[in-house]
Parts: sequence; structure tokens; C-alpha cells
Amino acid sequence: MRDTLIVAVSQSGTTTDTNRTVDLVRGRGAAVIAIVNRRGSDLTDKADGVIYTSDGRDVEMSVASTKAFYAQCAAGQLLALALARVAGVADDHLEHELLQALLDLRRRCRRCCSRTPRSPRSPVRWRRNAATGRWSATGRNRVAAAEIRIKLSELCYKSIACDATRTRSTSICRRNR
Repeated sequence: MRDTLIVAVSQSGTTTDTNRTVDLVRGRGAAVIAIVNRRGSDLTDKADGVIYTSDGRDVEMSVASTKAFYAQCAAGQLLALALARVAGVADDHLEHELLQALLDLRRRCRRCCSRTPRSPRSPVRWRRNAATGRWSATGRNRVAAAEIRIKLSELCYKSIACDATRTRSTSICRRNR
């Protein structure tokens, strides 16, 4: 595998399967580039090169983080552009379009998040219990409630409960004071 480049992608850099695979391919002569969120992880020590996707806080441990996933996708795209350039098969126009889209992503996300849902068919209704300071999000199904729970867990950096009934699903997060 001396002519093979392996790209190992891991949020924590400690995933046993990923690290064992990296050990195996390196033992057979492959080069390894890691795309990883956590600095100083086992994977970063095993790789020949590392693309970090975090800001160094390393708080995204053992949670399915959407922001880490999209950062890994962006890092993979940038690596692909660099490899295409080295291989002499880069397309300047497509490269420019992709880089411009990545640069514009933050503005587009802010614009999207600033919109308030006005549809009466919105899948989520928010309520705050004044006595307990807890917020609840009621959705039409368990999948919607689970997705809300994941997002709230990411934002609060806390484990968030998800309860369901036959007709509605609810995620609850204690308000940060």
C-alpha cells in the first residue's frame, strides 16, 4: 500500500475501529491524513498529517455533533481540492465556486436561522414553564423530538432528556441562567 493515501475521519480521534485500521494500513505502507476534531488524540499521533476541525475546545466528545460533521465535510472538500491541484486535474472554475460557497456559508446560515417559522404546520411548538424555567418543544413525531434533543444537547453541552407519548414527542432543556 506504499502508493495509497488513507483519509481517516474521526470526531474524537479515539475511535478504536478507526485507530486499528490506521495501524493496519500504516503497517502495510500507506500514508494517512487524519481529519479530526480533537487535538492530541491517539489518531493525531498515528497520522502523517492532520486537518483539525475544532477551535481547540475539544468539547464535542461522545455526541453526534452536526457542526463537527459539517466541518469534517468541508475539510474533506478542501483536501480534495488540494489533491486535485497536486495531481494536475484541478478545475479552476469549480474550485472557485466551491471555495466561494464555503466562504458564504456563515452568512447563509445566519440568514436562515434569523427567520421565524410562520407556518401553522410548523413541526415544533415551544413552551416555557414559568415555575420551573424549563422549555419544552413539542413535535409531531418521535424523530423530530430526537433531532431537537440532539441540537439542544449540542448547544447546552449537557445531556438533554427526550420523552414521548403516543400523540406527541417532547424534548426538554433547562434554561441556562
